[in-house]
Amino acid sequence: MINVAVCDDSKEFGEIVKKLIKTIMTKNNISCNISIFISGLSLVQAFKGNKFDIIFLDMEMPETDGIKTGLLIREISDKPIIFYLTSHKEYAYESYQVKAKNYLLKPVNIDVLEKEILGCMKELKEPIKFFDVKDIFGIIHRIPLSDITHILRKKEDRKLHIYTLDKKDTIVVQTLEKIENSLSHSNCFKRSGKSCLVNLDNIRVINKNIIHFINDETEEVSRRCLSELVNLLKQKNMG
Repeated sequence: MINVAVCDDSKEFGEIVKKLIKTIMTKNNISCNISIFISGLSLVQAFKGNKFDIIFLDMEMPETDGIKTGLLIREISDKPIIFYLTSHKEYAYESYQVKAKNYLLKPVNIDVLEKEILGCMKELKEPIKFFDVKDIFGIIHRIPLSDITHILRKKEDRKLHIYTLDKKDTIVVQTLEKIENSLSHSNCFKRSGKSCLVNLDNIRVINKNIIHFINDETEEVSRRCLSELVNLLKQKNMG
């Protein structure tokens, strides 16, 4: 999952950029989550708790401009790839202070944007992996592994449900054991109980016996699996 932030004091322009990014990501089968911010400080605050892989920053913003915002981001981490959005070419030199990848002139050209985003994918080395499953109606779904939060065999209907970051629920015909075997190559999927597999990459925190996913959904973890899951999550975060 690629986490993208768009920061522009014009929410309308931010929505336009978000739509362009979403179109490009969908076209290239890249799973992403896009957040919009209308001020530099709100972006910095969010970045402290939710690291972004790619950031698109407006150069001219009230209070905290793009350069100041970028420098504040860099105080926290050098990892995110930063692009500046500007109507003026003369700002290009200033972007080097922030180790920006490039600057994009407004209005943003989708072909230029796509070229830059695909270049980022190589840099981020994001594996594009999918999981093909058949639902109860016989329809094949190709679900990005990075989108899955958990896979649960529900007591109510005894059917297997695949839950994703967009909070969709796909009911499939496969057994949990078969899916677990299919995902054995991945270190991300672990048991949280007899009837559930969870994706470690999409867990925000485990509080007592409740797993909190990054999309604010929750799921219980059994006592038998709790200790192992907590340790695995700690190891992942330390890595």
